[in-house]
Amino acid sequence: MKVSFFETVRYQAPGPLPSEWPVPSGSYDPDAGARAYRGMIERLEYVEELGFDWMSYSEHHYGFGGLTPTTTVPAAAMAAATKKIKIAIMGPVLAINNPVRTAEEIAIVDNISDGRVVVGLLRGTPNEFNVYSVNPAETRERAAECMALMLKCWQEPVPFSWEGRHFRFRTVAVWPQPYQDPIPPTYVLGYHHESIET
Repeated sequence: MKVSFFETVRYQAPGPLPSEWPVPSGSYDPDAGARAYRGMIERLEYVEELGFDWMSYSEHHYGFGGLTPTTTVPAAAMAAATKKIKIAIMGPVLAINNPVRTAEEIAIVDNISDGRVVVGLLRGTPNEFNVYSVNPAETRERAAECMALMLKCWQEPVPFSWEGRHFRFRTVAVWPQPYQDPIPPTYVLGYHHESIET
């Protein structure tokens, strides 16, 4: 049996926050934010000490669901603060992220952690599509293309070009490559039967 801890990097405001989304950025308190990130590291060190197999978290924007608008920055901090626990990056949101940059950043964290990264790829949710003005009707196709390109970034040994419907790159040669050979364990996450079919 594997035991996982889901980290929310929950922001605890010094006073009441507006209930709407997006949460106005003027409501952010830097001291509360810094406490949330310190708490993340403290919890992670503790769950590693308890023997958890991995910790996970996911990408959310504009104050929804915690302080994780990016997946790789907190993952790098977690990798540096721990020695054994796996770091499950349950995101990035494929429909809104640059696949080459995301592949590069995850590879960096995999190297920092000596190969402790697990990746869960997500299509995302409607509020996240709004953050980057992505057409919701295209998100399944964008996510599938993003995933295919990321996997190729980690497996193609020579520079290549990519001419897809949503992403175009003249030359791709990701450095560093992941620490794990051939790639970090990578899963597609979803809650609808179409996610399985993609």
